[in-house]
Amino acid sequence: MTDAKKTPAADKPASTLNLPDTAFPMRGDLPKREPGWVQQWNAQEGEEGLYKRLRDARAGAPLFVLHDGPPYANGKLHIGHALNKVLKDMIVKSRQLAGFDAQYIPGWDCHGLPIENAIEKLHGRNLSRDDMQAKSRAYATEQIGQQREDFKRLGVLGDWERPYRTMDPANEAGQIRAFKRVIERGFVYRGLKPVYWCFDCGSSLAEFEIEYQDKKSETLDVAFETDDATKLAAAFGLPALPAGQSAFAVIWTTTAWTIPANQALNAHPELRYALVQTEKGCLVLAESLVDKCLERFGLTGQVLATTVGAKLGGLNFRHPLYDVDAGYRRLSPVFIAEYVSDSDGTGIVHSSPAYGVDDFNSCIANGIRYDQILNPVQGNGSYAADFPLFGGLHIWKAVSVILEALKNAGRLMATVSITHSYPHCWRHKTPVIYRAAAQWFIRMDEGEGVFTQDKAPKTLRQLALDAIDQTAFYPENGRARLRDMIANRPDWCISRQRSWGVPVPFFLHKDSGELHPNTMAILDQAADIVEAGGIEAWSRVTAEEILGAADAPHYTKSTDILEVWFDSGSTFQHVLRGSHANAYAVKPYHESGPEADLYLEGHDQHRGWFHSSLLLGCALYDRAPYKGLRQAKWVPRCKPRCASPPTPKTPPCCAAWART
Repeated sequence: MTDAKKTPAADKPASTLNLPDTAFPMRGDLPKREPGWVQQWNAQEGEEGLYKRLRDARAGAPLFVLHDGPPYANGKLHIGHALNKVLKDMIVKSRQLAGFDAQYIPGWDCHGLPIENAIEKLHGRNLSRDDMQAKSRAYATEQIGQQREDFKRLGVLGDWERPYRTMDPANEAGQIRAFKRVIERGFVYRGLKPVYWCFDCGSSLAEFEIEYQDKKSETLDVAFETDDATKLAAAFGLPALPAGQSAFAVIWTTTAWTIPANQALNAHPELRYALVQTEKGCLVLAESLVDKCLERFGLTGQVLATTVGAKLGGLNFRHPLYDVDAGYRRLSPVFIAEYVSDSDGTGIVHSSPAYGVDDFNSCIANGIRYDQILNPVQGNGSYAADFPLFGGLHIWKAVSVILEALKNAGRLMATVSITHSYPHCWRHKTPVIYRAAAQWFIRMDEGEGVFTQDKAPKTLRQLALDAIDQTAFYPENGRARLRDMIANRPDWCISRQRSWGVPVPFFLHKDSGELHPNTMAILDQAADIVEAGGIEAWSRVTAEEILGAADAPHYTKSTDILEVWFDSGSTFQHVLRGSHANAYAVKPYHESGPEADLYLEGHDQHRGWFHSSLLLGCALYDRAPYKGLRQAKWVPRCKPRCASPPTPKTPPCCAAWART
């Protein structure tokens, strides 16, 4: 055998390919090279960073403003943060390359429950207000420093040395001044009404903070015995009820814990109701639901007569625990209400006005005073200690006890477990309830506000809907999403019973509950105090220092704070027009207020930052604070098994999800 013929040097690839001559190294060496890149991007001592050089290169050019939606100063970055900031960076850089002075001022949300929750996990839940505020400010400062360095490593260019933070005293004061202006325009009022309440937060929640998840509940049909059999018979056109038989109105509900606080029943004026004779007495039921109800109760029956709901108005029925404890020896009158239907249940709705919006409105419309409304559920979810039969029990644990009490009283007709969609706190993922509380609201429709001085030309709902028509949406389907939310949303509850946030600087009369007559001047004073020393300075101020020795004994200083969506939603005012107004070569002002070219966030912010910014822009200036909205949305690109977008806790099963 002979040796294989050797390949001539001329036949080797290196001598037959035209390869570029570059300075790129053969190896990536990312851990070694990345610090050098970051150093080149950012300003060093005695040098200008890349962002400053870009600003100088575009001095005098047309301005492009992408106002940053502030992430919470809470926790390490995750893929959502990275995608959010990188998308914004791509847009800003593309506008820069197109010849615009495209500035990027990053920001952070620093107040609110996410920060307080983190502090409570670290230090417990019984901190004083001063301690909570001090620890929250220190924690947020630490988190911002950590997040900022990570954002820089992503290559995102911005004014990282001078970001905006909602906890900066100037911004906190700016928020109080914005709040004052919303008051002047007639949008703010105080009201007692049911609002979403989270037991874990220990505070009311806004619509923005609610998500729906499945919840297992016990349904129950409960019988309310008539207090006057003769009047009930007459309502059905009968001379009398069958001899020896009791009569009951039967309700159906999924919230057993509301039964102890029942104060009324509701019937629809035009629905037909039947009086059905059964083995357990005569039952009042919607005529169309008689067969389903009897089957559910395990009874047989005969319809004795029918009538319309309007005939039942004014009849009285006894609380189902009337004979069990003297604390329940009260009557439930029948009110006529349009919201009642015969789509399910029994066609009669029980009303606990403290725990439902429709119930509340019905009872108030029918003469029940605010001070007559029963509200035994405390902020922590337990009944008041002195509440009959169930005092001290948490409402979720009390359900079985209530069912047993109703059963023993002979008033439980049926109970079934179901799984249904139910509102949850989007932070704690726990069920919430409606709970009546005196809160501060921003009104969406016509009505009187406190200290109105410059009434807006239209309602806030009308202004916001008009502003949506003037806004560009990318993609266009975001317009319908935001429009539907604005068209159907209730008044905005803006007060919270927490410590770490911008104060509602009000003083309320101890007897009448009225605001101090100098409230508008006090708001200016509060803003000056906060601007000089932060919200902590206002917390230390006493009523005597503000009101004087004569008035102070008669007034209580409010401890409420403005909810965090008011914080982030008002940043266009105290950032674009306030703390960073001088950063822009041409101020981003519309003829009637500050205006960004673009807001970009995830599609969930149609109910969050897009939403609150729109409402406050219209409340202050009759227009949106942005020209356009761009939504980033997770879109599936593979098999159906990728049923939902990835989150920090549940990463994608493959590379199938992309954010667009």
